[in-house]
Amino acid sequence: WKRPEFGRIADEYCDEIILTNEDPYEEKPGKILEEIEFGIMSQNKVIKVLDRKDAIKTALNKATQGDVVVITGKGSETSMAMSGDVKIPWSERDVVLEFLK
Repeated sequence: WKRPEFGRIADEYCDEIILTNEDPYEEKPGKILEEIEFGIMSQNKVIKVLDRKDAIKTALNKATQGDVVVITGKGSETSMAMSGDVKIPWSERDVVLEFLK
């Protein structure tokens, strides 16, 4: 129930929405994005970028002076959970700093 609600909230408050992968575990990442997108009425706002690092890069590259980029989902977590009980190292902070250099 919460995924479409996340989409609805993003649609209400955001000019652009980039949907991406975040801890899919055994679910199909594309299916998760579709469930979030279901709550977004303004489809022209949506970009889907499955690779999280590429999605962050896209958001930062699109931002202009005065824009606010909100990156949700991972925060201070140090890994991303993938299928097969695989966890890959991840630092949202490091990725953002890399692109801001």
